[in-house]
Amino acid sequence: MFGEPDSKPRPVKASLTKTIPATAEKIFDRWLIPTFAGNWMFGEHMGDDGVGDMRNEVRPGGEFNYAVIRSGQEVLCSGYYEVIDRPNRLSFSWLEDGESNGLMSVEMQLEQQDEKTKLRVSLQVDRNRVENPGALKQEWELRCKRLAAQLSR
Repeated sequence: MFGEPDSKPRPVKASLTKTIPATAEKIFDRWLIPTFAGNWMFGEHMGDDGVGDMRNEVRPGGEFNYAVIRSGQEVLCSGYYEVIDRPNRLSFSWLEDGESNGLMSVEMQLEQQDEKTKLRVSLQVDRNRVENPGALKQEWELRCKRLAAQLSR
């Protein structure tokens, strides 16, 4: 009816690019192996106090569940792998505590160039749930910066 708010998700895309001094295979592993993912995706640099149980089923349609402690509360980050094209592309949904939190999906693409790899992360954000999609982009920029720093050692 007229005057009713549109409840359909209104996607907005944001993307970031980072060149990392590591092979595409090594970067891909850092996204899928829970121990590695916990070290760069979560932690003090993201405002998380700690990382708890981290599980994933690496296959298209497989689920991941990462428990993190944020301000003394457990937050479950979860989703489903949509595309796994090793070592070129990874696409997955992202939920926090069972809600999309405005972030609908994450896609990671890798392009190896000699000893370095160009990482491109595309975020699809639900504009109905997030006033400032730039804040989500900043979170993922921090994560990717941490990933690059760890792989630069």
